[in-house]
Amino acid sequence: MVKAAIVQFNAYFDKEKNIAKAKSYVREAAASDAKLICLQELFSTVYFCVGENPAYRELAEPIPGPTTEEMAEVAQETRVVLVAPMYEKTSEDEYYNTAAILGPDGKLMGKYRKNSIPFNEKFYFQPGNLGFPVFPTPFGLTIGVLICYDHNFPEAARVLALKGADLIFVPTAAWGYLPKHVWEIGLRAHSVENLYYVGGLNRVGKDHWDLGDKPYYGDSMFVNPKGEIIARAGGQNDEIIYADIDLEMIKEVRDDWGFFRDRRPDLYHPLVE
Repeated sequence: MVKAAIVQFNAYFDKEKNIAKAKSYVREAAASDAKLICLQELFSTVYFCVGENPAYRELAEPIPGPTTEEMAEVAQETRVVLVAPMYEKTSEDEYYNTAAILGPDGKLMGKYRKNSIPFNEKFYFQPGNLGFPVFPTPFGLTIGVLICYDHNFPEAARVLALKGADLIFVPTAAWGYLPKHVWEIGLRAHSVENLYYVGGLNRVGKDHWDLGDKPYYGDSMFVNPKGEIIARAGGQNDEIIYADIDLEMIKEVRDDWGFFRDRRPDLYHPLVE
């Protein structure tokens, strides 16, 4: 088994405060033997997408860049795979909501760019152009990432399963527009339909800025391939939660339940028409 951790915390407008907090929590999770750690959506900033202000594009930076360099150092120090979602600006002046995947050697394993862009986020982010990559890890399992709104699309979760994901992380910035019961049902549905582990993590508290009047409800959770919640955070405080990822359970459930054995892809062409 491999231990995974997800981290929810209250963020600040000050990037350095958020990065320092995140590094502290990564070290804490690694000290508890976590090998796979995921931070929340846009972990190094507030969730600035409530309004449409071009000034907030200044928060974006390249990947690799200053923030990923700092987080890569702590990933190498602690020998973990770290998923660090942040605001990316490319050399072509394109902007993405991106998760950088950093290896225990401190190198960038790859990145995932949020594909489905809702509401005001369209002002800040372009739709992802990397598809749905998966990332084999040195710890014997493969991970995938869906960022927030992405997880409302079952096709995305299924693609990750078909590409070999054993665990998907869903870093999020959700408040009341996505009610908690919808959040939970979606995560549990993905785990059952695709017979893998799901780690859904959400911000907590209120952003410390001019539009930060909507509280995030936390409620981060790990769900096993049977759809059972095996770890759950509260809704008020910074928190790290853990789960042991059991590859044997994935194999057993897939053999017993037969969802992949009995698929009929010959009938699914309306999905792409």
